[in-house]
Amino acid sequence: MSMTFSQWLSHSSDTDFESFVRTRRDLLQPESPTIPSLAAAASSRIGVSRGIEALTSTQLDVFIDMAKAARTSADITVGENRHIDDTLAEVALPRLRDLGLAWPSSETTWRIQSEAITLLPTSAAESARAHPWQSATSELDTSTETIPTALIHNSERAGVAEVISSLRGLVDELASSPISRLTSGGISKRDVTRIGKTIDLGLEQTITLLLAAKSLNLIGVLDDPLDPQWTASDDAADVLEGDRAQLWAALMTSWLREPLDVTQLAAGASANERLTVLASPKKSLFKGFSQSQPTMPLLRFTIVEILRDIGQGSSRSAEWIHAQVLATHPLIPAHDFAMTEAILHTAGAFGLATTPLQNSEHFGPSRFGVLLAEGLRRAMRDQAAHDPSIAPVNFSLEGLDVPTDVVEAVRLGLVDEVETVLIQSDLTAVATGPIEPRVHHILRRFAVVEARGQGTVYRIDADTIEASMQAGVNAEDALAQLGEISAEALPSTLNFLVENTASKLRRVRVAGARAVLVVDDPVDLDVILSDQAMMPAGLERLTPTVAIGQLGPERTMHLLESAEHHAMLHSPSGPVRKRKVITQADPEVHLRKRARVDDAHLDDYIRILRSPGARSAPATRTDEPLGHMDRLREAAEAGQQVTIMLADSHGKERVIDMFPATVNGGRVRGKVKTTGAEASLSIARIVSVDVAGDQSDGVEEQS
Repeated sequence: MSMTFSQWLSHSSDTDFESFVRTRRDLLQPESPTIPSLAAAASSRIGVSRGIEALTSTQLDVFIDMAKAARTSADITVGENRHIDDTLAEVALPRLRDLGLAWPSSETTWRIQSEAITLLPTSAAESARAHPWQSATSELDTSTETIPTALIHNSERAGVAEVISSLRGLVDELASSPISRLTSGGISKRDVTRIGKTIDLGLEQTITLLLAAKSLNLIGVLDDPLDPQWTASDDAADVLEGDRAQLWAALMTSWLREPLDVTQLAAGASANERLTVLASPKKSLFKGFSQSQPTMPLLRFTIVEILRDIGQGSSRSAEWIHAQVLATHPLIPAHDFAMTEAILHTAGAFGLATTPLQNSEHFGPSRFGVLLAEGLRRAMRDQAAHDPSIAPVNFSLEGLDVPTDVVEAVRLGLVDEVETVLIQSDLTAVATGPIEPRVHHILRRFAVVEARGQGTVYRIDADTIEASMQAGVNAEDALAQLGEISAEALPSTLNFLVENTASKLRRVRVAGARAVLVVDDPVDLDVILSDQAMMPAGLERLTPTVAIGQLGPERTMHLLESAEHHAMLHSPSGPVRKRKVITQADPEVHLRKRARVDDAHLDDYIRILRSPGARSAPATRTDEPLGHMDRLREAAEAGQQVTIMLADSHGKERVIDMFPATVNGGRVRGKVKTTGAEASLSIARIVSVDVAGDQSDGVEEQS
């Protein structure tokens, strides 16, 4: 006779039972140590879904084949099914059993959780095309290339120094040139591209740093109702000039936890809908299997682990790494190779990965990358020990935090910041190491970044000098500021460039704003201009009704009042108030987790579950949906009649006698006894389930 899942749990060997319980720690709740409640939790949609997420691609392929077979027959004879590979099944079945997804229903047959049929691609249309994780691996570049230790150390230090310098430059750019958010709430791609050119970064890396700067509260929105703008926060300068190793660690943590994908932000959600950076998308960007874990953090964590397994001093192709991602977590919705490639390039830019000199498409871990992966793996293991609800994937967003030993290694690898630069006759300024923020601020006024690394190269040209002078810096100040940070005397070419640019711009000068008088009647302006008391204002008539003065608005207003000319001060935006930057854009969400059985009580919990008292199901009504589902499934397998009490939308209850056929997708479908008609009932509306002859079945099972 075929066994249901709860019957198998009751009669399984101690080894199999303990293996299942230790694998599915997320199902164990202290308040319900009974076999029926455990079986119900494992059979629920969320229970099955989490189990499927823990499968590798090989195990998933076997399980999908079993799910297809289960559509026609509940009992699956694995050895005789020509669609199921015997060799693969032999390896996969113990894992499926440990996860509670499949169990032996007799000596020759297996059964699976019925919810899996609707969760997995089992239809004919879905079976006709290959799944994303089944891509051809025959053409993959599986070669390995070695990377010298000296190159690894140099590149990881350069990566850390460069990303800190880039982050400072990005925040500095937003401080000096705020960007309006009136159009979409975020920053348009055109503005992002402009920022990227200024700090010498590509589009995707600029987006990555913008998202990190927002989450670290380094940038925010200026509190101005007329034109809210993205700009640097009030304390950004203090944070950026603080401990560089801690800043790098905060940046890594922010990147690892970031839910958005930069490739989609760079390309847009679809042909008709463009996504903007720093604006929250209105819908999920990922199609396919809905994960209980956040997609992008899980993908980044997986890639960091794969890089570590490659081993320091070795490297693999980006395609090979992507294939490993799909083999490890086939149901991650981020199947696009471009996503994996973008994460690898970012890991290289952050000092976590490095590439051979002759092959930029191969990636291997840096020393920092190996330390980070080991620290994250340790953190996940510690998290699982006191919060077993993260099983069976054993991944947690809270666990993504840079360990202290990595921060110390980065701090030891950082060289001192330089306070002077070498300004050469070809108008390049070379900083031989990470540049001190004050020096960077001065150089940024007169130069653009040409190259970054452990050092930085700036280029001074006519455009940058002209832009600084248009902002109000004269030739003497420009030369004095550059001379202050120069290690040697300024080259004559720079003196000539500055003086030549200044002489060209001197022909037209724009002074500070002065008061403008606007009148309705030209006669009123005649009277004011002829008044001797208004002489200090230096008014000059531009049109019959407009005059401009040499004093500011407040002083001109004072003269008008003293000469008894009635006037009012023009104030388009109301009273002047101090503007502030709002950085906390998204509300904090606090999730309440149900308690799970911890390590200290696990052995006692298993002993209680294996006791005879925990095996018997309640004789009649169950009071929670998981219990309803479990009992309905068992009745459907046995062909038994059930009596269901159902509540409608108004709270009125009615009783239905039916023979259930299938239970999945949150509904039970079957034949109503009185009318013989097919019915589909929502399990959420079921108040109680009574199975015909249940009392005798329970006694038999106990015996």
